[in-house]
Amino acid sequence: MRPLIALLIALTSVTNAAEPIRSLDYFQGTWTCNGSFPASGKTIASTMRYDSDLQGKALLKHHDDTSPPQMYHAVESWGYDAKANQFHAVILDNFGGARRFDSPGWQGDTLTWTAAADVQPAQRFVYVRQDQKTYRVDWQVTHDGKDFVVGDTLTCKRQ
Repeated sequence: MRPLIALLIALTSVTNAAEPIRSLDYFQGTWTCNGSFPASGKTIASTMRYDSDLQGKALLKHHDDTSPPQMYHAVESWGYDAKANQFHAVILDNFGGARRFDSPGWQGDTLTWTAAADVQPAQRFVYVRQDQKTYRVDWQVTHDGKDFVVGDTLTCKRQ
C-alpha cells in the first residue's frame, strides 16, 4: 500500500499549482447525486464531497454510494502538474482499485478525466457543469478503444 500512498502524494504535491487547480473550485462542497445504469435501468444514489487540501494545491473527493446495488466508496485526489500542463487524479476505492486519470482541464463546461493506458477496461469520467448548483458525471467504458458507452450516470445537486 505504501507505493499507492507515495503516488497519491506525488501527484498532488506539485509546486506552483494553486492557480490552475482553482479552476476546479466549482466542485467544493457536498453534492447529492441520483442516476442510473443505462444498460439495466437500475437506479443509483451517491454523495460526493470535495475539499481543498495541500494549501490549495489539491482537491480531495469522497464518493460514497448511498444505495445498492454497488455500494461503491472512493477517495480521489485531483492535482495539477505544471510541468506536464495537465491535471492528474488518483482514485482509490473500496474494491481495492487504484486508478490514475489525466485531464487537460475544463473544455467549456466539460471536464474529462481519461484513464491511464494500464487501466482496463479503458474508461473515463465526463463531468458536465449544467449550472452553479448542478452537474452530471458519466462513467464511460470502452472495450474496443474507440466506442465509449455510459456505464453509469449521475446528476448531482449542491447541498
